Amino acid sequence: MKYIRSIFNRPTEVGGFTLVETLVAIVVLLLAIVGPYQIATRSLFAAGLARDQITAYYLAQEPIEYLRNLRDRHGLRAKGTWLNGLSHFISPNKCYIDTFNENTDVCADGLCATPLSYFPTPGVYAYAGVGTQQASPFTRVTQMTQINGNIEYAIAVTVSWSRGSINRSFTIREHIFNWQP
Repeated sequence: MKYIRSIFNRPTEVGGFTLVETLVAIVVLLLAIVGPYQIATRSLFAAGLARDQITAYYLAQEPIEYLRNLRDRHGLRAKGTWLNGLSHFISPNKCYIDTFNENTDVCADGLCATPLSYFPTPGVYAYAGVGTQQASPFTRVTQMTQINGNIEYAIAVTVSWSRGSINRSFTIREHIFNWQP
């Protein structure tokens, strides 16, 4: 009996965690969870930014192709009048081009702040369209500048957009020529 009593009288070690060990374990667990979460969040933001940049590039390229097409149509119909239909784009005018509806409009007071709308049914960005429209963060401004007499003009298209608190803009420049003298 003494032997058993001495076992119970002897101090025994506690087999649980201390408060410091528990806090260290929680910090390690939080780092293991928060690190990948932040990486995933930043990756999603970067993917959205890349999508917006690609969309901005194509939205900027679209009016250049439209103006090149107008130049070719007018140049083939009547020699020497290749700028017919393009004159209101020439500096200092800044213009909207709605390539989907083939409409153009000069910006009021040079301020072109009207955003494009997105129409999901045909899958296009335009200023007017058919069906339901969604708000778009993109604005697009087109301007032509005379470079060399009646032979060469520079086209500048600027697309601006916002993503969160970040404002971005993208400008693409192209030169068109009177290829039928």
